[in-house]
Amino acid sequence: MRKSSRKASGDILFVGPFAPPYNGDGVKNSCLKAGFEGAGIKGVEWFDTIARQGPRWRNNLRLLAKMWGSYQIIFSLNKYGRYYLLPIFALMQTLRTKKGVLYVVGGSFHQQLQNDLSPWRRRWMVACLNRLDGVFAESRALQQGLEACGLRKVELVFNPRRDSGQRWDLNEAAQGRIVFISRVTRTKGIHDLLEAVGRLLLAGRCVQLDVYGPVDPMDEPLLQKAVRESGGRIKYCGLVEPGKVQEVLAAYHFLVLPTFHPGEGLPGVLVEAGMAGVPILISRFSALPEYFEEGESALFIAPRDVAALVTAMERLLVDEALCRRLSTGVQKVVQPFRMEAVVAQSLDLLHAYKWTW
Repeated sequence: MRKSSRKASGDILFVGPFAPPYNGDGVKNSCLKAGFEGAGIKGVEWFDTIARQGPRWRNNLRLLAKMWGSYQIIFSLNKYGRYYLLPIFALMQTLRTKKGVLYVVGGSFHQQLQNDLSPWRRRWMVACLNRLDGVFAESRALQQGLEACGLRKVELVFNPRRDSGQRWDLNEAAQGRIVFISRVTRTKGIHDLLEAVGRLLLAGRCVQLDVYGPVDPMDEPLLQKAVRESGGRIKYCGLVEPGKVQEVLAAYHFLVLPTFHPGEGLPGVLVEAGMAGVPILISRFSALPEYFEEGESALFIAPRDVAALVTAMERLLVDEALCRRLSTGVQKVVQPFRMEAVVAQSLDLLHAYKWTW
């Protein structure tokens, strides 16, 4: 592996949204920025596609000027950013020599290409993507899906997270405490989780559910109702600073994320739970079974199956040996997701593409 602390010998423009807000793309890009800077890479200009000051059109014009003047561009974008900026990059590339790579944010870009675009627009988008030096997919399922769409240069590069050092311990304070950290919306499974915890409480189980994350307005009444009716056993705890997620997770018995969210890849909170060694209970959905093994690094339930969710939570509440096995297993799973490993792999790929910095 090539050492990455050399002096800058070229320029790289990194284009994407940064946190806040603390959603998937912003957190990923902030982590990549920290990783590149921690590796000693000096020649990167970080362009935030979120207009922090002034109108959006002015920020977009600045971005286009930066793209025109840059030889090497890293894109790390969600669906709409990809559709907008990559064709512009391809057009610029016909006029000036440019190199580019794309970190794909999310796990369903291949499905979007198939479902969102007409045949001729899909062919054009695939042609634009094939002008890049590389496309970095977060999962094997996404890699295979993009290759099936006609992309020729797809690499598996995991979604990075920083290990802050906190570790899970099933002590007395953690017993019976369940945590949900994600966007609080129906498709992330919050409705099903609230119903399942309600059933546990009716059955006399001594449990506590703490919910963290931004609440969608349509889902706020249901959350507030569950909080009121739980007698203090369900709480909404607000947002978690990105650097504090692992610390917060480590204090709980287990994490539950029964997601069926369209476009779900590998939620970063699962990687952070793995780094802390927190047992996870998740839905068998999208690419999640690709990463975790049933009974060894996670417990799985079918999406939208509240009865199965209740049963699985009861298992974790009473089976300490299972929890400890899952803790050990999930820590092994997330080793390749460590920020340092992902950045080192990224730099090796850029070096193979003959980039300079």
